[in-house]
Amino acid sequence: MSGDETTHVTCLFPHMQTVRYTYCWEGTIAADFTLDAVRRRYVTLADLLHARGWSCLVAYDTRFLSAPIAADCYQGLRALGARVMLSSTPLPRPAIDVALDHGVADCAVMVSASNRDYWLNGLIVIAPAPGLSPFIDGHPPRECFPFPAETSNASTIDVRRAYIESLRREIDVDLARQTSLTIFVDVMNGTTGGIIPAVLGDGAQTKTIEINREPDAWFGRQAPHPHTAPLLRLRKLVRESDSHLGVALSADGRALGVVDNDGELAPHLDIALLLAQYLNRQYRQRGLVIAPASAASATWVRAWEAQTGLSVEFAAQPAARIVEARAANQLLVGVTEDGQPTIGRSGGIGDAPLAALLLVELVARRNVKLRVLRDKLRQSQGA
Repeated sequence: MSGDETTHVTCLFPHMQTVRYTYCWEGTIAADFTLDAVRRRYVTLADLLHARGWSCLVAYDTRFLSAPIAADCYQGLRALGARVMLSSTPLPRPAIDVALDHGVADCAVMVSASNRDYWLNGLIVIAPAPGLSPFIDGHPPRECFPFPAETSNASTIDVRRAYIESLRREIDVDLARQTSLTIFVDVMNGTTGGIIPAVLGDGAQTKTIEINREPDAWFGRQAPHPHTAPLLRLRKLVRESDSHLGVALSADGRALGVVDNDGELAPHLDIALLLAQYLNRQYRQRGLVIAPASAASATWVRAWEAQTGLSVEFAAQPAARIVEARAANQLLVGVTEDGQPTIGRSGGIGDAPLAALLLVELVARRNVKLRVLRDKLRQSQGA
């Protein structure tokens, strides 16, 4: 069992900046994460919602039991008088932030264990204010509500569509559609299945091939995270088909893995610098590039800074530093140790689909394969 309280800043549009607090409770399925344990926590959540006058979006991912637990949470909160709505589809985490930025609800509760191992599940509350720590401990249930067989009478909302539309506004969709590219996307049996093809739309010349899209509540019995998975199938498909690139999106849509056309995994630093340079040259955006301190051995980065006029900061705690820089409007691109990319103009947490689509836009505009761009990045600095 675990619980933690973290803070992040999210800004999906330049004029919006919201500080949100994230409260997490996780447990082993059937041992700690049980219907009784969940109900104790959403009874407490109902009290907190009443006290603050908040409405709440109930969301879920593709883990085992996430959808029915979310439906039970929705029914339970509604029975307790809370103002709630239920997502009609599994959601990546960035989509929830888009929904909250658009005023769909004041806060959200998500049935998810983020990118943790498949035998875990949990509840994540995303709220605009601190003070929800009692949610982590919970209280005895007041009433045992029947497990809902269906949600036909639920007030559902298609948050996924709003997220897809926000991604379309953030990239040059026409360029990506009109360039003949072949892209493999490994969605790791998670919440991002179909999102990138939907952004590009039907009839696009760019061919997007998704793998591991089938719903699997156990995620193939591995952590659904590209930083820890070997991505052997993705690497093989990209290399043997001589595609332009491949991307892997973590189950919650926050972390990104990138494979070049030779089937090699691209370091997170390479991707961050390529995106930063592109955003600077193409869109005249400026700001800090924040990367993990473990990448500081790449001495050639200093030559890259001199050539581009951009600054790279190697942070011991990149996630926290990204939050600080984004809050001060100083961030261009940030990446964490496990590959969560944050684009300064568009988000305050890792948004893997957005970073992947910007990478597709970059490859389309340069009309070369990713390995060529990686080689140019390092060769120009004498690396």
